Amino acid sequence: MNRLKLRRTLFLRIFIVFWLALTLIGAVGIILALTTDPGASGRKRHEEKVRQEGRELIALYQKQGDEALGTRLEELEEKSGFPVYLVERHHPLGPLPFPGWARTLARQSHTSGRMQFADTPYGFWAAIPYEEDFVYLRTLKPPHPLERIFDPYSLGPRLTLTFLITGVVCFFLARSLTASLAQVSRATRELAAGHLDTRVGDAVHGSDEIATLGQDFDRMAERIEQLVASQRTLLRDISHELRSPLTRLAIALELARQNDDGEQNAPHLNRIGQEAERLNNLIGQLTTLNLLESGSNPLECTLFNLSERLTNIVADANFEAQNRQRRCVLNSEESNLTIHGAEELLHQAFENVVRNAVRHTAIDTTVEVALRHRDDVIELCIRDHGPGVDEGQLKKIFLPFYRAESARDRLSGGSGVGLAIAERAIRL
Repeated sequence: MNRLKLRRTLFLRIFIVFWLALTLIGAVGIILALTTDPGASGRKRHEEKVRQEGRELIALYQKQGDEALGTRLEELEEKSGFPVYLVERHHPLGPLPFPGWARTLARQSHTSGRMQFADTPYGFWAAIPYEEDFVYLRTLKPPHPLERIFDPYSLGPRLTLTFLITGVVCFFLARSLTASLAQVSRATRELAAGHLDTRVGDAVHGSDEIATLGQDFDRMAERIEQLVASQRTLLRDISHELRSPLTRLAIALELARQNDDGEQNAPHLNRIGQEAERLNNLIGQLTTLNLLESGSNPLECTLFNLSERLTNIVADANFEAQNRQRRCVLNSEESNLTIHGAEELLHQAFENVVRNAVRHTAIDTTVEVALRHRDDVIELCIRDHGPGVDEGQLKKIFLPFYRAESARDRLSGGSGVGLAIAERAIRL
C-alpha cells in the first residue's frame, strides 16, 4: 500500500484546511450580514425606559385628557430639547405639530407591532407600539462610538471574533507544519556540522510528505555515515599497510648506498630516497587527517608557549627562505603568550602555512608573521607577496587533496593535505 495515501498527503491537508477556512469565513460573513441589526443595541438599551415613559403618558391621557397630556408633552420637549409625540390610531395627540417623517415612523411601528428606529436630521428617533393602538415617539441619545464598537449586535465585533477564531485555527495549522520542518532543519544543521550520527527518528510523526522527508533524511545520513566511515577505514588501512614496505625500502636503500663503491648510482639512490621520504610524509599526513576527522582518539592538549613556538618556526622558515632570495620575519606584541591546545599539531599547522607563504612569495620580498592578542582572541596573520588564491577557491583549499590550479605542479605544490590538517587543527 502506498504510504502517501491521498487523504494523508500534506498537499491535501493544506488544501482542505484552507478551503474549509475560506468557506467558513464566507459563510460567516453572509450570516453576519443577514443577521446584523444596527438598531438592536439602541433597542436593548432604551426600550424598557421609553416603553415605561409611554405607558405613563397613555395613562395620563386616559385619566386627565388632552390638556394634561399636552402640558406633559411640552415639559418633556423642554427637558430633552426635542418634541415628543403620542399617536392614537394614526392621529397625533397634543398641541405639537406632527411632521411627515414622524407620521411614517409611527405607521411602521403600528403596522409591524415592533419598536422602530430612524436616524433623522432631527436626531435618533424611536417609535414604540402599544396594545391600545397607541404609538409613542421620542428622540434618543445616540450610542457612544465605543458602544458601537463593542456592540455584540453590530458587524464589527462579529467580524473581529471571526478573525480571532480563524487566526487561532491558522496558528495551530502553521505550528503543526513548521514544528516538523524545524526538526528536519535542526537535524540538517547537525549533520552539516559533522555529527554524522544525527537522525530525525521519531521527532516527526505521520505519513505525509514531511514525515517522508524525515525518513529520507535518515536514510541519507546513514548512507553518508557509512561512506565516510569506509573512507576513514580505507585511509587508515592504506597508511598502515604502506608503512612496512616503506620501512623495508629505506633499509634496502641504505644498504645499497653502503655497497655502492662508485658515484654512478648515487643520484638515482638519492632520488629514490627523496621519493620514499615524500611518500612517508604523505602517509603521516593522512594518518593525522584521519585522526582529526574521526575524533575517536582525543588529542592530548597542554599549556605551551605560543610565542616561543612561532619564533622557532619563523627562524627555520627564514633559513630556508634566504636560500631562495627571500626573507621571513616575526612581528609579535607578545613575548610570552601561553595557550592551551595540541602543541605538536598546532606547530605542524603553523609551520605548514608559513612554509607555503615562503614557497609562493616573490623573489626579494619578505613574509611577515604577526601575532596579536586582543581580549580573549589570539590573531595570527601571515602576509606574503605571492600570486594569491582566486576568491572562488578560498573555501575549497581546505578540502583534503585539493590544490589550486596554480599549484598543480608537483614542484610548486604539496599533496593538498597540509592546509586541511591546519584548518582542522585550528578548529579544535
